[in-house]
Amino acid sequence: MCKNILNVNIPEIATKQLKLQSCDTGRKLVISTNWLPLFEFEADSKVIEELIAPNKGIRIRLANSSDLKPKKVYSREYKSRKNNPLETMLDIRSQKLLNQAFPRDTVRVHIVFKKGIIEITPISNKQAEAIKDFKNNKNKLSTFLACSSGIDAVSLEKSEFKIETLLEYRPHEKRDKNSLCETGALNAIANVAPKYLINEDIMNLDIDKIATLTNSSTHTLFHLSIQCDDFSNVKAKSLKDKSLEDNTSTLDMIIDGINIIQKFNFPTVLIENVKGFATSDIGKMTIARLRRLGYTIHDGTYDARDYSGVTSRVRYYLFATKLQSEFIEPIKQERNTVAIWEQYIEPLIAENKLRDITNTKSYQDGLKTKRVRLIIRDSISSPTVLKSQNRQAKDSLFIYDEVRNKAYFPSNELLVSLMGIEEVNFNCVSGTIESEIVGQSIEVPLHEAILKSVKEHILSADAQLKGRLF
Repeated sequence: MCKNILNVNIPEIATKQLKLQSCDTGRKLVISTNWLPLFEFEADSKVIEELIAPNKGIRIRLANSSDLKPKKVYSREYKSRKNNPLETMLDIRSQKLLNQAFPRDTVRVHIVFKKGIIEITPISNKQAEAIKDFKNNKNKLSTFLACSSGIDAVSLEKSEFKIETLLEYRPHEKRDKNSLCETGALNAIANVAPKYLINEDIMNLDIDKIATLTNSSTHTLFHLSIQCDDFSNVKAKSLKDKSLEDNTSTLDMIIDGINIIQKFNFPTVLIENVKGFATSDIGKMTIARLRRLGYTIHDGTYDARDYSGVTSRVRYYLFATKLQSEFIEPIKQERNTVAIWEQYIEPLIAENKLRDITNTKSYQDGLKTKRVRLIIRDSISSPTVLKSQNRQAKDSLFIYDEVRNKAYFPSNELLVSLMGIEEVNFNCVSGTIESEIVGQSIEVPLHEAILKSVKEHILSADAQLKGRLF
């Protein structure tokens, strides 16, 4: 035994992970490590390789005098190598034993070293498991939808996705006089019928409990729209910094989303947010972690006007997949070049459905600070609607009619129409909550273009799997 091994403290247990390797006869496992002699597996020691149980791994123990056909611990000496001058090694090549001990899709194994015993167990191949679950899932478009107040839920079901699980909870905000945590969930289930409604805060979720509760369902798609405030350029930096100090920031919400992804091992994931998420360190971390979890990433920033939308809403979409089929991005459409006034604005003014706010302080302040965002008669699209729209702030969306020389405040009816979400029923929530939901939602034409690409990818993967022999 080498000198530096003798001078170390020996723990009761040590662990490693190793990859199975290919060889001429199939697979092999070579365990070459300093830890072998620490646990009495010294050079030339006699050992026995045993099956723990089918697909449960291999146990290696020091041989007894009565054991037949023991193997030995091999060794090689490297005089010029200080870190591991005497390399001890176990070489497992019995195809019968390996095939009994490890499923065919096993890539990595977990090794536990104890005094005189080594236990080697398979580490589940998450990608293979995800594909197997997908193959066995009767509903290929089943969905776990998180952080939805209903608009993207309607869009998903319109695109033939089936929402099995809905996780929705509106966090308390300082201006709230009462708890509104159920409002988003109420609006969602007024429009779609999930099997499971999880009205719990994603940032304080017992994921194991949710996994157990929903274990009769298999989800092909995880759809996640975390809060975008802290990635948006609309929120001032000072407010973002303050929210970090008073622990109201949602910057870290994506961590909870990734924890759900890791637990459920979804075949596909779709994340939607503002474009600032894409360039943030948190956005880059998200991509890095999803790749580490075995996903292939397709992402991009999209302008709703390029996909038949009539607002300038720009959104970042990240699609992650463990399926092997091609993903084809949605094709851009020609942008609208016709003024939207006659279709969307004039009928509402004529019916007195838009409130005159010409002389209000918020509108006048918006003009003075140049923060006001206007629809005028020549507008061929609308500025983006914000979550704060209902508060009638300086940067709210307003309408200015040069002919009448009047300014108007958009109604919820108009906002819904501009966003393409007329099919959503808001009867279960107040007008204020409706405006908030609309202001932070997806724009339907863009979202459905993305979903069309996701759906085609999933169905293509299904067709490919059906063409293979298992």
